[in-house]
Amino acid sequence: MPWKPIKKVLVVTALGALACATSIPLAAQSMPTTPTTPTTASTCTTAPTTLSALNFERQLTLTDLLTTLTPNLPANELASITGGAQEIREILIYNPQQGTVTSTVFLVAAGAPLPTPNFNFQTGVIQTTTLKISQILTSCSPTPSLLIVGTLSNSSATGAFGNLNGAPAAISLGYTTATPPVINNVVEVVAGSVIAYSAAGTGTLTFPATAVVPPGSNGNITILVTNPQLGTLTGGTTVVQVAQNPLLLDASKSTATGPLTFTWSALGQPVNFVGTGTPGQILVTFPNGGDYTIMVTATDTATGATVTFGQTFQFIGANGGG
Repeated sequence: MPWKPIKKVLVVTALGALACATSIPLAAQSMPTTPTTPTTASTCTTAPTTLSALNFERQLTLTDLLTTLTPNLPANELASITGGAQEIREILIYNPQQGTVTSTVFLVAAGAPLPTPNFNFQTGVIQTTTLKISQILTSCSPTPSLLIVGTLSNSSATGAFGNLNGAPAAISLGYTTATPPVINNVVEVVAGSVIAYSAAGTGTLTFPATAVVPPGSNGNITILVTNPQLGTLTGGTTVVQVAQNPLLLDASKSTATGPLTFTWSALGQPVNFVGTGTPGQILVTFPNGGDYTIMVTATDTATGATVTFGQTFQFIGANGGG
């Protein structure tokens, strides 16, 4: 499957939160429910390289929660869920400035509107958790989809499964190409703890829009990133092993209608960027071994159009001092 890596640091209270909610014992070893009217989604043509916004709420039913662990939910809460008086909800919110997604799992009266109006997050919360994302994958095949992978932290100690810190976790979802996209087939996994499935989510999922080019200009930008040892980089799903530290990346040969400005960023662990004095060139110092996706966004100062190029590197050399 043509997954496209986007590495980045992201925080998701989601998975831990979900894990807490998933701790309902009646859900253990049950099969996920199947949507009665599955959503048909046309495929996209090019998988997005970045995520702009993710903010949605979903309902979790007992038959959608798979675990063999014993939950720590209070008896009255468990009884209200199993008796049908209350239902489980989860909200996931992505903060692009902080590189985080927060998840809150809570209880509402059965049949409450979705999304939950004016919910008081001081009451009814089962658990919140944080996921530091190590990788985000996107695909257009066979349908538009998104997968976020990372490690949990900041887990609520009083949640249904207690402290989930350190557990690998993942969130996957499908979406349609409608405007706005419709979120479907949401799955969250906390390794060794729980799986939670929902047929749909209600909220916002957006990716960077294609730049609008002013009339009279073509706005064409071609990003060309090279390295003296590696040659021209292809980006996309290719992972390139490197031992150089720092690593010189050169986008100065990129072309556009007008002069270009360049913004460099890293998805995953932070790296150190040092300019060379030549616009479009950067020295990247990796702090540790591992995978890093280095992104460069080129902006055409004549048209305002932007294009982003990403290349994933697997650093296998010695740490730099930068």
